[in-house]
Amino acid sequence: MSGKKTWAIGLLLLVAVLGAGIYAWKSQSGANRPAATIATANPPQQAAKPVVKAPAATSGSTTDTYANDRFNFTVNYPTQLLVPGKPADNDDGLRFAPKSGDADIRAWGEYNANEDSPAALLKFDLDHDCAKDKVSYRVSKPDLVAYSCLNPQGRVVYQKVIIRDDTLASVRFEYDTSEQATWAPVIKQMAGSLNLGPDPVAQELR
Repeated sequence: MSGKKTWAIGLLLLVAVLGAGIYAWKSQSGANRPAATIATANPPQQAAKPVVKAPAATSGSTTDTYANDRFNFTVNYPTQLLVPGKPADNDDGLRFAPKSGDADIRAWGEYNANEDSPAALLKFDLDHDCAKDKVSYRVSKPDLVAYSCLNPQGRVVYQKVIIRDDTLASVRFEYDTSEQATWAPVIKQMAGSLNLGPDPVAQELR
């Protein structure tokens, strides 16, 4: 083999070795790693912390029951938020004093002396309690009247009335709008628990 051919073969071998080395170096250096590029552009987020909701005002609370013998109605109330006041002199009901805030909360019974219809009862209360165009909820049924509104002073008013024969039992809330988160679950609890039994006087006459 001539010297020129030997030199050419050696040069080709040298080029091949160098090419293989450069390819291996590029493969290991990460010069072309799309997965790594995506990870850098969008770094993995930390696992989201679980959202812990604040407990409702009545969650895990203890309740007691106010029972009115004169009109034979009962209503449950949360003892950690409300303290029952002294019954009225005529024993038609009482006020619940809030342990904080200035909410006005009452429960009472009365006779429907004028034999007003549920619609008439609702209209009277709306006219008495609510500012114009500030009624957010109203309902009147044969055995129920309820409504929610803002009064002329901008305070929230909610009242529910249960109707049984000529007897009415009511629970009523009035409070500042800033206290909505506190009293909304209490309204749900107390209004839902309001119960009116048969008129005790009528029962005695039978």
